[in-house]
Amino acid sequence: MSDPRTPHPAASDTAPPDLETMRDTARRMQALGGPPARPQDLALLVDTLRGHVQLLVPEIQAMIRAAPSGDYAAAVALVGVDEAWRRLNTHPGFGEDAAFRHARKISLSVASLCDHWENLARP
Repeated sequence: MSDPRTPHPAASDTAPPDLETMRDTARRMQALGGPPARPQDLALLVDTLRGHVQLLVPEIQAMIRAAPSGDYAAAVALVGVDEAWRRLNTHPGFGEDAAFRHARKISLSVASLCDHWENLARP
């Protein structure tokens, strides 16, 4: 039985992720000065960011496995993947401000994962 928290391997025949949209979502989260007036707006952003992490992590893990031994970009990406997955599975804390800070951290991970994907995709 597989662990639902563990990302599944990426399929090799899928289209590349829409990094522009993912970065735009991360930027929108970072641009907020504080929690939005409507809690459902933050929940929607967090759900979207979570989806981005869940899509990118297995893709990047597959790229890391395909990289040559000792590849610096792959080693750095592995740290980013671990950090993003940890943030995704860490309880945000209690209250609106804690949820907002947690969402910002996830958005930083999304931006970082986009960079790692691009670095590993370079020929």
